[in-house]
Amino acid sequence: MAGSSPVAPSSGLNHDNLRGNGLLLYFHHYSFYSQKVVMALHEKKLPFKTHLVNVHKGEQYDPWFMEINPKGDVPVLKDGVKIIPDSGRILDYLEDNFTNGGTPPLIPKDQGMDVRLRVLHFRSLLDQLPVNHITAGSIYHTDLLCNPKLPFVAPFRHILRVSEVNQANYMRKHAENNPKFRDILLQRAELVTKKHNSIVNREEYSKWIDQVDSVLSEVENELASHSPEKIDWWLCSPDFSIADVALTVLLDRLHCLGLEGRLWTQANRPNLDLYFKRVQNRDSYQKAIPSTLVHLQLLLMMTPHVVGVGTCIVAALAVLMGGYFYWKRN
Repeated sequence: MAGSSPVAPSSGLNHDNLRGNGLLLYFHHYSFYSQKVVMALHEKKLPFKTHLVNVHKGEQYDPWFMEINPKGDVPVLKDGVKIIPDSGRILDYLEDNFTNGGTPPLIPKDQGMDVRLRVLHFRSLLDQLPVNHITAGSIYHTDLLCNPKLPFVAPFRHILRVSEVNQANYMRKHAENNPKFRDILLQRAELVTKKHNSIVNREEYSKWIDQVDSVLSEVENELASHSPEKIDWWLCSPDFSIADVALTVLLDRLHCLGLEGRLWTQANRPNLDLYFKRVQNRDSYQKAIPSTLVHLQLLLMMTPHVVGVGTCIVAALAVLMGGYFYWKRN
């Protein structure tokens, strides 16, 4: 699938995707870390195929996927017989093995040590943010949000809350039916229970938002430091870097959650606001972030398993209306 957006969602294992060599990405459209890898693959202009793992149905705990990644997480990249889990490791693998010829680097090598170190600094700073906790916690602290976007509008939040509450039970059920990975799944079920207790804690959630706010202050200062001749620079470099991938996907997630108004506006962080508007026009962004059609496809996959038909209809209408108003606005 050279230079194209991920394939439409499919259920079950598509064995056609596994034939031959090349890059195959196991992912989910709503996975923050999957989005980073998809964006990086497009930035590096690498052909790749995808297989959607239905995380809302608990497919990541099925034996076939646990054989690929015993942690039961997406994304996972398969390159021939090599299997690389974890978005950070995948990005490092792509950079180490695919930075020749027409494949651009995401960590600059020819712009001086200062630029390289700034890129690595911001990558580390952004990667340390607890984005999964902030995402999951948003469904419990809705009063802190302002104008959430798809897929975090009210009907979807109900679906996501049911899925989040049942996640530990999914793991325990899979553990009963999968003795080989029983201990791993039970350990992860305990971690998920602890995560749930943490994300519903308002004080903890506020601390995570403050942590993001502090990082974005440093990002704003970096953007503001660009001299007039660097007006076209991205975060640290004239070329789009691995730090920009991390920042772009973070800003989109905060924007969709409805936290944008709390964390940046044209008035309080004008450079960051301009950056986000600019990066939304980038081809890799548009291919990494789910479209309205993808939202509808995923809704049909996840809702019947989690909630009733009535909620499914309401959520579908919300998606269609959201897509209509987006189209009218643009």
